[in-house]
Amino acid sequence: MKRILLLLVAILIGNGPTGFSAPVRYDAKVWRAVQTYDVATRSKNLDGQMRELVAIKCNFRGKDLHHMKSNWYESSVWQNIPGEQGKFAHVSVMVAKPDLAAFKSIPTDSSGAEITLYGLVERDVQANFTFLRLVGRNASTDSAGNATVSW
Repeated sequence: MKRILLLLVAILIGNGPTGFSAPVRYDAKVWRAVQTYDVATRSKNLDGQMRELVAIKCNFRGKDLHHMKSNWYESSVWQNIPGEQGKFAHVSVMVAKPDLAAFKSIPTDSSGAEITLYGLVERDVQANFTFLRLVGRNASTDSAGNATVSW
């Protein structure tokens, strides 16, 4: 009985919670450096912000989700291009498995209101693929300027 209990505890500790992801905390120095971009502005060149935390404004997410790695899903976020009727820009994103349900709550139709998402700009060197690794969509700051980002 003890072995089963210990095995169960080890599995839970090793895998962590699967229904939600913990909020991510950033110190004030990192949070002050966060810049907000439109998808239309950044869709062509994310490389300038490599390994930086950024905020990106979009209107909807792509319908396709691809299970790329064991705990990661690839998708995209989209925005209407201002002044161009029926044209859209997109940025590729990676979503952690625990965050997938929250990501799926973002609308997939282009009539959605503007949404701000937070993520780290990263690159998969082997695939020559630059993407935004999403960390959340809700941000709050404390009195010292530290920020907590969650879904």
